[in-house]
Amino acid sequence: MSYPPSTPDTPAGWYPDPSGTGRQRWWDGRSWTEHYEAAVSDAAGAGNGAAAGYSQSTQAGNNPASLYAPVGAPRKVQPGTPVYTPFIWLIVLLPLLPVIALAFWDMDAYMRNSLEAASDPFAQFKDVGYLLLQVLSFLVYAATVLLAFFDFKTLGSRGFDRPFHWAWAFLGSTVYIIGRSVVANRRAGKALLPIWILIGVFVISLVISTVKVIGAMSTMMSSLNNLY
Repeated sequence: MSYPPSTPDTPAGWYPDPSGTGRQRWWDGRSWTEHYEAAVSDAAGAGNGAAAGYSQSTQAGNNPASLYAPVGAPRKVQPGTPVYTPFIWLIVLLPLLPVIALAFWDMDAYMRNSLEAASDPFAQFKDVGYLLLQVLSFLVYAATVLLAFFDFKTLGSRGFDRPFHWAWAFLGSTVYIIGRSVVANRRAGKALLPIWILIGVFVISLVISTVKVIGAMSTMMSSLNNLY
């Protein structure tokens, strides 16, 4: 079998190791990983497991371990491998910044000014608090994508086989946190804590947003009564 070109369109799979070890090496569709399939002579002594289509894999840089998995299946990480990074905690907690800004934003004044200047289509952009909230939300989004990239790279360096891809963060922090936690949990057996913290952040956001909206609606009704 020929060596695959190092291009993203090459399908993931086992290929001859280009470094010349004589073993099959896992190409994940983007780059060579540190996962090797045992040589034929080793697999011959693996017993019924090898005969059933299973191969013995070792991870370079670690002591050889008898980890049997179907050829091409993602490997589990070594016991004790850290599953959390500083980046995932920042991704989980960053959405609190716009929520805190919302809590201190004078939405009542914003609603009154908007009603009094109903003929001005740019009235909302004259409110400093509104503009700051929009800018902060965008910065949190951009930071989430960047942090997801570093989190993805860190998991890969720790031996996580095909972790949840960082590009999913473009769809939002919730998508990345859930996907990352589920995939990492399959590799390590314990990585779901960010989801629970995400739920807590969501509840806090919901409570603050509800209180602010109720207050703003009350202000709007009072302003309408005064106008008419």
